[in-house]
Amino acid sequence: MADKLVSLSEAVGLIKNGDLLGIGGMSLYRRPMTLSREIIRRGIKDLGILSFIAGLPSDMLIGSHCASRIRSCYVGFEMFGLAPNYRRAAENGALEIIEETEVTIVLGLKATLLQVPHLPTRGIRCTDVMKVRKDLKEYTCPLSGEKLVALPPIKPDISIIHVSMADRMGNAHIDGAVWLDEDLAKASGKVIISAEKIVETEEIIRTPSRANIPHFMVDAVVRAPFGAHPTSCFPFYTYDAKHIRKYLEVSNSDNGFSEYLNTYVYQTKTHEEYLDQVGASTLSKILL
Repeated sequence: MADKLVSLSEAVGLIKNGDLLGIGGMSLYRRPMTLSREIIRRGIKDLGILSFIAGLPSDMLIGSHCASRIRSCYVGFEMFGLAPNYRRAAENGALEIIEETEVTIVLGLKATLLQVPHLPTRGIRCTDVMKVRKDLKEYTCPLSGEKLVALPPIKPDISIIHVSMADRMGNAHIDGAVWLDEDLAKASGKVIISAEKIVETEEIIRTPSRANIPHFMVDAVVRAPFGAHPTSCFPFYTYDAKHIRKYLEVSNSDNGFSEYLNTYVYQTKTHEEYLDQVGASTLSKILL
């Protein structure tokens, strides 16, 4: 097995302008924030975002003008509020929004895995989703005669996923909820993993349920302790509520968001510098 442990810059160098970027994790939990900040530093443009429940990384990529379109069923910060950059871009017409539901994303990825032209569903047939998604087609099932909707495959060009631990070859293990990350990795053309810990393969073999994402699906691995901050990563730390509130407060204006980027992205050239900027005392307070 090849050694896939690389630098943050080398890993993000796999992402190209215009790619459909899958983002792992969900909402405030286990988001690939270290990788997302490096995408912004590199100035990658015209990305499409695919995120099951979108949050901070999507909002930052949109506000940084790295993303021009998004596929998600929700973009926000749960109890903390709405996503300010997403909302401004949507209202200004600066962002293409491909309306999705949880079902359309799940079945779109499954269609890619099964290598079929579509998978059927009933649930959205009489909803307004059909009015805004011209690529969804209603048809009559040849077996039952029932009216169904054909959902086309979704295939991300590349996905970024943060995990609990991985070995140097790319075998990656997720503690706690996996959500869609396994299917996201299987359906993507390339996969970049950031990991809280880089461990020996034997440790993953000894771990219950073992590798959620095996090495042959992975193209690059980056060591990134606190790599999901300010979102959470079970079983190491919870989300940083204070930092998230600060982000939402300053990001209510373009100038405020620019100041946030300067402080936490552009002035911190490495992941280690970002952690220094956040501060050890802050990080110690979110440890589980």
